[in-house]
Amino acid sequence: MSRLAFARRVVVAAVVCAVVLAGVAPFAAVSAAGAASSATVSVAGVDSVGLEETATATLRAADVPAGAGVGAFAVNVTYDPSVVSVRVADSDFAVETAAPESGVLRIVGYTDARSGPTGDVALAALDVTGESAGDATLGVEVDTLADADGSAITRTTADASVEVTGGSDGGETDGGDTTDSPDDPGGESDDDTGGSSGGSNSGGARTSVRTSASNGGLAVDIRNAKPGAPVEVDLSGVERGGVRVDGLSLTLGAKSDAKLTVRALDSVPDGTPALDGGPLSYLDVAHDVDDSAISGVNFTVSVSKATLTDRDLDPADLRLYRYSDGEWRALSTGVAGETDDEVRFTAVSPGLSVFALAPAPAGAAFAVTTGPLPSSVVVGDSVTVTATVENTGQTRGETTVDLTVDGAVSESRTLDLAPGETRSVEFVVTADAVGRYDVAVDGVSAGTLRVDAESTPTPTATTESEPATTGTSTPGFGAVTAALAAALAALVALARRRT
Repeated sequence: MSRLAFARRVVVAAVVCAVVLAGVAPFAAVSAAGAASSATVSVAGVDSVGLEETATATLRAADVPAGAGVGAFAVNVTYDPSVVSVRVADSDFAVETAAPESGVLRIVGYTDARSGPTGDVALAALDVTGESAGDATLGVEVDTLADADGSAITRTTADASVEVTGGSDGGETDGGDTTDSPDDPGGESDDDTGGSSGGSNSGGARTSVRTSASNGGLAVDIRNAKPGAPVEVDLSGVERGGVRVDGLSLTLGAKSDAKLTVRALDSVPDGTPALDGGPLSYLDVAHDVDDSAISGVNFTVSVSKATLTDRDLDPADLRLYRYSDGEWRALSTGVAGETDDEVRFTAVSPGLSVFALAPAPAGAAFAVTTGPLPSSVVVGDSVTVTATVENTGQTRGETTVDLTVDGAVSESRTLDLAPGETRSVEFVVTADAVGRYDVAVDGVSAGTLRVDAESTPTPTATTESEPATTGTSTPGFGAVTAALAAALAALVALARRRT
């Protein structure tokens, strides 16, 4: 084989593998070959098959025009999986298969020849196995039929019918070498939640979900999700410590594709603070879609009853928490059912990030410490009463703190505190009356306050001035002495006149 031929084989093989994994048409932009006639693609060669027996059919392209030999193709074979199963048995082309959904076998093939076959071309031999009695239609959807240069070959399709009969000779033949069963294409699991069905692409590309083991978890590739339509993802392989993530339902808004990697962990992932309360398990959901493009996420989680018993947990107390915007937030979580061995929970989240399943913490609790109080004041004084309030619980909460004087509420304050948060509060009261008063904040004594009467001021003594007198005063005599002297002088004068 020449280097050019080898290089061409490698390139085409890489394209085909990418197509199978992506579930899209491999040569969507090919140009038309311009043939005057068209090829007809169908499943032929089987009309009936016995129950639990296998018959060989042929996926073929009939009447391929000369000069436009088949170089590559991408075809979906649709069928009723309750009646038949279909798998590729052999092909002259290099083929890859996938199962985008139950009842759909996707076959992508190519040849590295410079010119492909023309006329009636067998694209692949198919093993058709009867699963239950009944009739099934083998439908064909062609995404691509192209020549070796990538030019599209004009084509039409035709459906075929097969009857499964109980115990009849279904013409079982040796299918030769086989490829992976479409029911197990490399361990992938696929689902269709977009509302489309086999046989038509008029509603747009089907929604596909592929899962594969990755980095100790599960890689999820969602393609062509319909806006507003939930996409169901089976996550039953994600399990840790008695906790199994059964699945999630992801509803996207504008974005149609999403890639996730889901891991169950015993400890919190790097870069995320641990959740208090002893989580049973952490769940790390790495993703390539912003929360703004997510309309909602529903989780289904099962916990073994043995785990609940070992942890002495009531199922009603479990919550799924999400770490977002720098803090853990409890999600709406409820018990959805139980078996003899497990309890199943559902939870609703607005987005994807790191999650933890843990018992709900006890409600917020508050501790009050009072500050010093003056031993005594007088009537009319203002008194400041201080206190410190701490949320000693594990959840944010609101509390009303009352100042009481002799048991009667004097004033109140309402506080909203996060777990571990402490805040100081002050009350100012006026001492209105004499007495002794018991002061408390939220029932915690601040002490006894003595209110005294305002002190009465002592009067200041004053001396009255003697009125001014005319004449000469005699030193050392007062008014009484002067009067007596005057009376005595009068008596002396009277005695002289009588003499």
